[in-house]
Amino acid sequence: MQEQPQGHLVKTAEYPGGMAITIEEVRYIASLARLQFDEKEERVLAEQMNEILGYMETLRELDTSDVEPMTHVLGLSNVFRDDEVENRMSAQEALESAPDADGRYFRVPKVIG
Repeated sequence: MQEQPQGHLVKTAEYPGGMAITIEEVRYIASLARLQFDEKEERVLAEQMNEILGYMETLRELDTSDVEPMTHVLGLSNVFRDDEVENRMSAQEALESAPDADGRYFRVPKVIG
């Protein structure tokens, strides 16, 4: 297993919050996902990740003290129905309606050789 990089060998432009994602960190993240990129792709990914972090920093500046925490942006309610006991088909009734049955079991075509 590859160790997480400790140093920052190659820095890209820092996002407004300070620390930046380095090329080495991009390589580490890529290795976790078993991906490989050339140097140009690594630079582009580092820049894109830093843009995302910059946007997150912008969002962090917003005053959300009057915003109620939510789990979804839309006002959804639970759409599941209550569990209710119902009469179901018995095993014997299911076997009677099967195209091919053998006593207590459904008979199906052989699938595995």
